[in-house]
Amino acid sequence: MTAKVTLGVCAHTHDSSAALFVAGSLIGFLEEDRLVDDKHTRAFPCQAVRLLLAEAGLGPEEVTAVGYTFDSSLYRHGREKAVRRAGDPDRRRRAVRSYDSIAAAHAATLGRLAAEFPCAAIMEVPHHRAHAFSALAPQGWHDRDVLVVDSIGEAATTSLGGWNRAARSLDLHALTFDTDSLGYVYGALTDHLGFRMRDEEGTVMALAAYGDPSRFRALLARTIPLTPQGFRVSTRLVGQRVFGDGGDRLTEAFVRASVPRRARGEELTQDHADLSASLQERVEEVTAHLVGLRPGPGRSWAVAGGVATNCVAVGRLRDLPNVAELFVPPAPGDSGTSLGAAVAVVLERQGLLAEVPASPYWGVEPAVPKAEEVRALGFEVSGPHEERDLAHRVAAALAGNGILGIYRGAAEAGPRALGHRSVVASPLSPEVHERLATRVKRRETFRPFAPMVLADRAAGYFDLRGHESPYMSLAVDARQELLDHAPTVIHRNGTARVQTVTAGTDAFLEALLRHYERLTGSPLLINTSLNLKGRPTAGSWQAALSCLADMSLDGLVLGDLFVTRSS
Repeated sequence: MTAKVTLGVCAHTHDSSAALFVAGSLIGFLEEDRLVDDKHTRAFPCQAVRLLLAEAGLGPEEVTAVGYTFDSSLYRHGREKAVRRAGDPDRRRRAVRSYDSIAAAHAATLGRLAAEFPCAAIMEVPHHRAHAFSALAPQGWHDRDVLVVDSIGEAATTSLGGWNRAARSLDLHALTFDTDSLGYVYGALTDHLGFRMRDEEGTVMALAAYGDPSRFRALLARTIPLTPQGFRVSTRLVGQRVFGDGGDRLTEAFVRASVPRRARGEELTQDHADLSASLQERVEEVTAHLVGLRPGPGRSWAVAGGVATNCVAVGRLRDLPNVAELFVPPAPGDSGTSLGAAVAVVLERQGLLAEVPASPYWGVEPAVPKAEEVRALGFEVSGPHEERDLAHRVAAALAGNGILGIYRGAAEAGPRALGHRSVVASPLSPEVHERLATRVKRRETFRPFAPMVLADRAAGYFDLRGHESPYMSLAVDARQELLDHAPTVIHRNGTARVQTVTAGTDAFLEALLRHYERLTGSPLLINTSLNLKGRPTAGSWQAALSCLADMSLDGLVLGDLFVTRSS
């Protein structure tokens, strides 16, 4: 094959993934955890790579370049700096062990890439540049200021810069380095509050709406003081970074000034909500300060990195005078860096601006079984259906207060379910909302469910300020019409994390929403992810059927089939 074939790989951080481009055009992007049923896996993305190459009809020897989301030279520099900052000898020894184990894993990955793709140039792409490019390509390569905020790349934890399309240049500079890390502090407090770090930060964000941020405001201001260049993290209050899942991340001084560590499953109290609220408020203040470092009206921004998944903090950035437009990619966290690394390599080696669809459905079309195969497993099946007829059938079931799963089409990129791997329900019934939380998703009742709405009807319910929200990236203020119409999708803080569905983006979703509106008068549906608690979003038809069987769903769209449990 004469066309250039570029593979992007993210591995050994978390949320492993792969992206494949041929001649600068995206073939597909896949997240490994869905394929191996191991949420946030850091393993090498074997299955993602295999499926992408199969989709393109290529073998490993036909890959001409691989972009890997890690730069060893930057990591060595960061290791030396972090070890110097560690303080006492015990912390230094722990820091050395942590950093050296990570370095060994990345070196092994580079060796594996060289062996598996013998004809490819293996290129290390700095982690934050990969994040940045993941946010630039899907929005058409327009000139933008760029902010990347996460837990850690190689050493940098915050980077700021800008993209110039005419010059084809990304000017990105690190502002803060480990251990000054906003993402790490949020994760450390997530862990302290009894939730899973690198997984349940969104739960803390939701809990924050029920707390009083003033209670620990001074403590969080001391923990993350602002500086003219960004921010710092107090080493008196936050300990040396701990890689892995063990060890204390907050110091005794912080614990004495706040609340004791909560054991997982222990009852949540107002103390926990207040600490969450103070943390969330400080993250919002810090991110606003970072964006303010590039002043001037009418600026367009792209924001990426794990902290960009904090839809409340990112949504608040729209209030700043130097933010006229704000873009967050569908996969702003580490999984998206495989796409960004491949995009960077395409630009460097081919001089091309890679083509990435604005639509978030970057996965490959999945295999789905025939009706008789599903019946043989003990389910009741109708179909195959024409797309519009299937949408009408689903709308009627939802209008009758059913709760349904959807597994059809190419998978969404990133952590949000956007209608292809979703559970959908009516927003009009408090009883449906309660059943969805307690019996279907089996999660904390204080966590909100997100709405999905036709883009041409969204402005009447949400303060979108003339923009769309196709990826559920922003928490936006709800209008009075939404409070009157469907209060179940409004969070305690008066916001909703909305997905707008634009005409022409997905014919099935558009037909579903329009027919549901004809039946009920509502252009809205609740939309949440198709997964069992603690498991990744369904990545196979078998996993989707497991969700139907185990989640008390009333039905499942499986490709062009409609499946229910046997009575």
